Amino acid sequence: MLSALEADRTRVAVLAAQNQDLKNSIATLRLEQARVQQEMVLAQQRLESYTYPVLTLPTEIVAEIFTRVFPVYPRCPPLTGVLSPTSLTHICRLWREIAISTPVLWRAVALEYGPDQQQVHIIDLWLKRSGSFPLSINVAIDSNDGGGASKALSSVTAHHSRWEYLKLVYDASDLPAIEGSMPMLRHLHLELIEFEVNPVSFREVPLLRSAVLNDVAASLIVLPWAQLTSLGLKRVFLHECAPILKQTPNLVHCELHLFFAEYDHTDITLTYLESLALNNPDPLGPVHQYLAPFATPALRSLRIPELFLGPDPIRSLTAFISKSGCKLQDVRITGKRSVHMNSYREALPSAGRLSFYRHYNNWGDHDRHVAIAQLDSDSDSDSGSTVRTDSEEVD
Repeated sequence: MLSALEADRTRVAVLAAQNQDLKNSIATLRLEQARVQQEMVLAQQRLESYTYPVLTLPTEIVAEIFTRVFPVYPRCPPLTGVLSPTSLTHICRLWREIAISTPVLWRAVALEYGPDQQQVHIIDLWLKRSGSFPLSINVAIDSNDGGGASKALSSVTAHHSRWEYLKLVYDASDLPAIEGSMPMLRHLHLELIEFEVNPVSFREVPLLRSAVLNDVAASLIVLPWAQLTSLGLKRVFLHECAPILKQTPNLVHCELHLFFAEYDHTDITLTYLESLALNNPDPLGPVHQYLAPFATPALRSLRIPELFLGPDPIRSLTAFISKSGCKLQDVRITGKRSVHMNSYREALPSAGRLSFYRHYNNWGDHDRHVAIAQLDSDSDSDSGSTVRTDSEEVD
């Protein structure tokens, strides 16, 4: 009996000691917990008081950095995605406020697919955020999309007084009426379809100096031609563009994408023209002398398919130079070539640059990419002028 009682007392003492150890451990853990929690509070306070260096920059500097991220105006960024100015509004509250209050970020609007309601809303937002700044508009959409295209175009048209650069690829029959002047318009690029519509006049465009028109637009649009210093006509016959060229005495740059057709060789005199580019949509088309009608005394740069120089390219080229009295510095012969480049070099001893393109783009535009190929085996480097054989490819 006594031994059992002694054993119980011993067991109670052991349990009491273990219980005290546990209490001591809990107290230690609570102290450690309190210490860690205090450190977390201090760390959070330090984090909240920390100022990122980029956020200390003046608003004007941040806005300038933003403008350098996206394509240089008048090129247009996409409406959505990481390359859109909209992405800046998702970084932090400060950057959102700066981006929204920087009108130049929102003044170049591009829409190249069938627009849905969200895209129309985005366009309205961008135009509102652009304030009173001039606009660059690039719209290439299908008018048969259930109304989205007309809504988007209506939003853009409402700001026509701020258009500075306009590219529009659209159905001419659905083109909304544009009433009022366009005092800021400098460049107009129209590619229209559907002939059976009335002509459209762009009369009140005092700053307009550059235009690119396809065949339909050239037949429908009336411009103050004498103002233009740069003109591109796409997919036209020479007899169609000749009446226009005769109304553009101040042209400095001209590019024509010509279909083959006979022409009566009525002279086209462009006194101030410095660069002329002729493109051929059919590299296998008939040989025809297209330079004969032109008289361009100030011409310095010429780009032409050899097919457009007629059956005797060298004679045609030298006759053109003699007639115009021009001093060509840059000559580019495109397409298939039947004449040895040495013959061109001998015929054009004063030309600083001769280029021969095996392949060429049907239309010269901003986004054309030119890759320089290895010189043909029939070229040499002993001439004083630069002779190159280039290969041009288009994305």
